[in-house]
Amino acid sequence: MGFNAIIGHEKIISRLKKALEKNELASAYLFFGDEAIGKRLTAINFAKAMNCLTHITDACGACISCQKIEKGIHPDVRIIAPEAEMMDKETNAEGKEKKSRIIKIEQIKAIQSEMAYPPFEGKKRVFIIDNADKMNTEAANSLLKTLEEPARNSVTILVSSRPNYLLPTIVSRCQQIRFTTAPIETVKRLLIEKGVNSSDADMIASASHGRIGSALNTDADAIKEKRVEYLNLLSAAASGNAGNIFLSVEKYAKDSNAAMEIFEWFYVWLRDVVIFKETGETRYLTNSDRLGEIKKWAEIDTNKYLDILKSITDIQKAFSRNINKQLAMEKVMMEIKEVSHR
Repeated sequence: MGFNAIIGHEKIISRLKKALEKNELASAYLFFGDEAIGKRLTAINFAKAMNCLTHITDACGACISCQKIEKGIHPDVRIIAPEAEMMDKETNAEGKEKKSRIIKIEQIKAIQSEMAYPPFEGKKRVFIIDNADKMNTEAANSLLKTLEEPARNSVTILVSSRPNYLLPTIVSRCQQIRFTTAPIETVKRLLIEKGVNSSDADMIASASHGRIGSALNTDADAIKEKRVEYLNLLSAAASGNAGNIFLSVEKYAKDSNAAMEIFEWFYVWLRDVVIFKETGETRYLTNSDRLGEIKKWAEIDTNKYLDILKSITDIQKAFSRNINKQLAMEKVMMEIKEVSHR
């Protein structure tokens, strides 16, 4: 498996291949963009290509070097991430010592000591720092010194979905490569090729918002189950019971990922309502299998929903600034309550 495993990022792959062909590799890269869109996978396959024994601009996937990198045992390729994210599920069981959710200075110093030596058996030492935005201040400052004086035959790849959390001085010393989401049709086609039926592929692709990694790791039943849960949340808002709204919000607001997912789902649902209200068409709906409920929601004036959609968009943009998730969710749900009772 090489660059052909990367779907939807042809321009990026072409750029990396040219760098390999001309032997003009940067000492540091920043792969940034939404979560679950292929940044980490691209970084790993880039590391394979740099060290492949048979290819120059790609990874063969078959040589001993490619196989070792795939298994995570190549001595010259390291992946760094918060300890909690590197643990398997067994070691994260209840009763075990809690692991850090940040990247510590000790982890950076460990790779710095390795950078001081030439590659052990490969062509390049490659250090992939996944979720690099989770470095604490000490770790970030330590890494900055390394980027200012890069080691020969070493390449550092920072992977981040929140590059604005990185020190500007770190970002400026990296060759920046932005990853974008794939077209929904591309994701749907890929899922169908993987054996997913057309209806489920359509729903998964839409729910993933073009994030291929997310789409490949989600099944239709899981989406339907979450949709019921989130529709109940919307119904709690529409019912007009403020007490129910505050109790419902409290459950989700503590988890940033869950809160973001809820806002995404609210947006998709209300977007479906607006589209159906304005066009009467169902082919553009993500939740076309819930047409009965969409029709009920469509009885309300479209302009009121557009105001809520704008609120959701503003909140999503502010997520990177560490806003109060509970207040944000309460705001949107109270807006839905007001709209439903006018």
